[in-house]
Amino acid sequence: MTDFTGFTDDGLTFLRGLAAHNDRDWFTRHRAVYDDQLKPTLATLIAATSVAMAARGVPLAGDPKSSQFRLHRDTRFSKDKRPYKTHVSGTLTRDGRRMSPGMAYIHIEPEPSGGIDPLALPDEPHGHGPFVAVGFYLDERADIDAIRRAIVTEPLAWGQVEGALAAAGLSLDPGAPAKRLPKGFEDQAGASIEDAIKRTRWIVSRPLSEAEVQAPDLPDLIAGFAADARPLLDFGWNALDRG
Repeated sequence: MTDFTGFTDDGLTFLRGLAAHNDRDWFTRHRAVYDDQLKPTLATLIAATSVAMAARGVPLAGDPKSSQFRLHRDTRFSKDKRPYKTHVSGTLTRDGRRMSPGMAYIHIEPEPSGGIDPLALPDEPHGHGPFVAVGFYLDERADIDAIRRAIVTEPLAWGQVEGALAAAGLSLDPGAPAKRLPKGFEDQAGASIEDAIKRTRWIVSRPLSEAEVQAPDLPDLIAGFAADARPLLDFGWNALDRG
C-alpha cells in the first residue's frame, strides 16, 4: 500500500461540500467519496511516506489505519456542535503510535478562497488549507518541562537547532507561549533562551498547495521536510528520553 497517486478532485470537492453542509444527512448521501477515496488515499499516503522517511533515515512511521484521525468531531465539551471535521489528517511518529511525542502531522483540506496565510499555521490549523508540521505538540506538563530543561542546560545545542532550521529556511511556529516564565524557570528572565522556554510547543510547518497534495511525489516532499527538521526532533527526543 505504498503506491500513492495523489488526492483526487472528488475528494477535495467532498471536503468543500462538508464545510458548507456539515450535517449528517449530507454526509450520509456523499460518504462513499470519503470511504472509497479519501480514507484509502490517506492510508496510502501514510504508508508511502513511512517508506520515504526510512529512505532518508528519519525515524518516523505510521500505520495506514490507526495513524489516521477520525472525521467525527468530539462535541461533548464544545460549543461548536458540527459533527464532522472538514479535513483528513494523520501522523507519523517514532514508535508508530498516533500521538507519541515528536511527529510529522499531515493535514489535508482544500485551500481557502483568497489563499493561505502561513502565519496562521499550525496553532489554529483548521480552515487554513493543507499543510505538514513536524515537531513537538505536547499535552503533558512533564514533557513540556523536559524540553525546557534541556534548553536551559544545553543552550548552545539549542542554538544549533535554531541555526540548522534557519539554514533550511525554517522557523518555529508561534508555539502557544506562556505569558510569563513557568514555575522553576524564573531565573531565566532576560536570558537569550527566555522565549524558547516560554513555549509549550516546538513545531515547524509548511503549507501545501492543492497541486502538491494531488501529486504522486507528496510522500517525498513530506519526508524531505521532516529531514530538514531532524535537528529539532533529535533535540526533543533526547530531552524526553532523559526525562
